[in-house]
Amino acid sequence: MLSKSKYIYVSIWFFMWLLFQSCSIEKQIVKELSNPKQHPYFSGLMVFDPASGKTLLSYHSDLYFTPASTVKLFTLYTAKHYLSDSIATLSYYETKDTLYIKPQADPSFLHDSLPNSTFEFLSSQIKPIALVDEPFSDFVYGEGWQWDDYPYYYMPEKSLFPIYGNFALLKGTQIIPDFFQKNTFPTESEDFHRDFFNNQFYYHPKNLDTKRKIPFKTSLELSIQLLSDTIHKPIYFSPSTFEDVFQLKNSTPTRPLYTRLMNESENFMAEQLFLIIAKNKTNQYRVSNSIQVALDSLFIDIPQKPRWVDASGLSRYNLFTPHDMVYVLDKMQREWGQENAMQYMPHNGKSGSLQKWYPSDFTYIYAKTGSVSNNHNLSGYLITKKGTFLIFSYMNNNFMEKSSEVRTKMNEVLLKIYNTY
Repeated sequence: MLSKSKYIYVSIWFFMWLLFQSCSIEKQIVKELSNPKQHPYFSGLMVFDPASGKTLLSYHSDLYFTPASTVKLFTLYTAKHYLSDSIATLSYYETKDTLYIKPQADPSFLHDSLPNSTFEFLSSQIKPIALVDEPFSDFVYGEGWQWDDYPYYYMPEKSLFPIYGNFALLKGTQIIPDFFQKNTFPTESEDFHRDFFNNQFYYHPKNLDTKRKIPFKTSLELSIQLLSDTIHKPIYFSPSTFEDVFQLKNSTPTRPLYTRLMNESENFMAEQLFLIIAKNKTNQYRVSNSIQVALDSLFIDIPQKPRWVDASGLSRYNLFTPHDMVYVLDKMQREWGQENAMQYMPHNGKSGSLQKWYPSDFTYIYAKTGSVSNNHNLSGYLITKKGTFLIFSYMNNNFMEKSSEVRTKMNEVLLKIYNTY
């Protein structure tokens, strides 16, 4: 049996050994990140222990990076703060002979994967339906978006009255919604695509088993045509002369929107949520208004003021630091609780959506990825082998190698953190 003095000695020795281990791991990781042969690109890493309030590891954590979809962490926090448990697809006013409706920028209407009760409401109407227009202040694309990404599923246009997620689904020679069937043609020049200026869709006759989601060009007129075609009822425009009597019809729970925002990283969802917030807070449908409101109120104490230009992270104009990402993740876990904050995050482990990129036999990462060409970032929560809850942000910009090779290096670093702290 150890004497008291020996017990104290062993305890001090063990504590010093643990301290040495953590310090050596920190130095080892920083050495790797700063080695141009191992890391010929720009990296930043911050690891924070919220229980002690201490930063365990910091490398370039106060420098700016292109964040890509990790911007959605700020979008999620802002949306949960300003939006209630449900939102409205439309507001309406009913007279003896007409139902007047006004769209509210809800992204879920006739979306293939989201609940929404508006279709039943409209399709059951006996009276004629009139749509009342109102100003849409934003542009369909955000600043710094890649214009040549227009035919890809991840870049639907922003709009006042989204329908079908603002994209069509090409399945061989068929297209959904079939409203576009008359504008769908075979082509030998490319695989599947759409004209830049109009809704002419093309498929390759040799790839009829392929499915492809392609955004369509939006307009309020097109939304009305699509809705009329879907509910088999004519809809017409009407000027608004009774502004104050419209009432919202909440039809969409927000939790599924947030789940899709984070797990599917749906850019369209992010942008539309910020249009709704902007209308509520500034009476204008403009994403930049929501960003300014959030920076002026929710994030006034952010460590480094970001350049924040969209809600989705599609823009290469966005600039955030790893410290900024840790900051918003810390706000989430303090205000929502650790378990609730983690529930919004994709995770790795055998059943996790991050398993392909960050493989592990156990779940230890709960985090949001952000990827555009030559950039990959990961910010979230890490549960260590000892059960310590940590917050981290790991950002990598301007690499020339394959993103899979960058992710492999990242996973090695994260596993060292997992095993050390």
